[in-house]
Amino acid sequence: MAVDYAPRMISSHSHPFRSNGRFFGGLAGMVLLLIAPGCGMSRLAANRIIAAPNQHQRGALAAWNSVWTNLLSKVTTNPLVSVTIPVGPPEAALSAMEVPPRDYHSRFVTSVERKPNGKGTLSLRWEPEPRHTFQPLVQPATILVLHGYGMMKESMAPWAFVLAQAGFRVVTVDLRGHGQSTGAQITFGKYETTDLRQVLDYLIAHGLCDERVGVLGLSYGATLALNWAARDPRVRGVVAIAPYNRPDDAIARFAEMEKAPVPRRLVRAAAVSAGAKLDLKWSEWSAEAAMRRLKQPVLLIGGGKDPLSRPEDILKLKQAAGGESQSLEVPEADHYVVGFWIQDLAGPITAWFRERL
Repeated sequence: MAVDYAPRMISSHSHPFRSNGRFFGGLAGMVLLLIAPGCGMSRLAANRIIAAPNQHQRGALAAWNSVWTNLLSKVTTNPLVSVTIPVGPPEAALSAMEVPPRDYHSRFVTSVERKPNGKGTLSLRWEPEPRHTFQPLVQPATILVLHGYGMMKESMAPWAFVLAQAGFRVVTVDLRGHGQSTGAQITFGKYETTDLRQVLDYLIAHGLCDERVGVLGLSYGATLALNWAARDPRVRGVVAIAPYNRPDDAIARFAEMEKAPVPRRLVRAAAVSAGAKLDLKWSEWSAEAAMRRLKQPVLLIGGGKDPLSRPEDILKLKQAAGGESQSLEVPEADHYVVGFWIQDLAGPITAWFRERL
């Protein structure tokens, strides 16, 4: 059974919130630019590829803030610590929030609603959990949670609370150019890996991080997590959900996934131009390049129907690993929903972190 593009996030005590599925809104805008004629379109599209997504997503940011606020009002009465962390160069300020380990009396339940046409919609439901399910750790550990392209830290709220209830201190981060963070451009790792090193420096200096550190990332955040850990030995383990390999391939695949009426060569030209503007080689910021450098353990998670992070890509990354690597597949999931398959993934992910941090 194929799974529809968009997950629904439903609170048991609120109206449903349904995403339109365009988590890659900035790239969708790039695709639209490519439709227009003219030799300069690939350069315009390149500018859109590297432009900060939050410059074009005020409505999405407000919607996710609403979901986050609604969820917070149900799971905790204690205010969470929110900080703004200066990073750079180039200068930017990243927004982050600590979710401390405690029993939030919450659980997240996922289900697939089957449709007559054979497709389905993934529903993610928050429910109050009256039982005591908190699992304190023998040794404290912190997990940084990184969102996907065009998303923001609020969209990773389910994972933040799942991991915090499992005993981990969790810090969710708005990456450069996303959510409430600043930064005019994104660079698919060139600046972001330095940003994350500086974020960890700040968290340690301000007592918001434990000695044992892991990272969970989704899609864009997953590939960034791999590249960051490959350059920062303080990160002891990585869970990468639906990581793409090369950023330029991901851009082309996204256009195909959206069935955009754009010749593949124009998309490729835009990606080449974007790489030139950022003065980087896409191959150096691929997930495979990071895996070859990594010595830390990695858990790779993919969807069986994901055209962006394909099963064969996950296998290739696993084979490239310089250290321990394991993989899990959610057979029915595509790229839009695999990161929200909480009910089936929460147990394996929390157990994996517990064994390695």
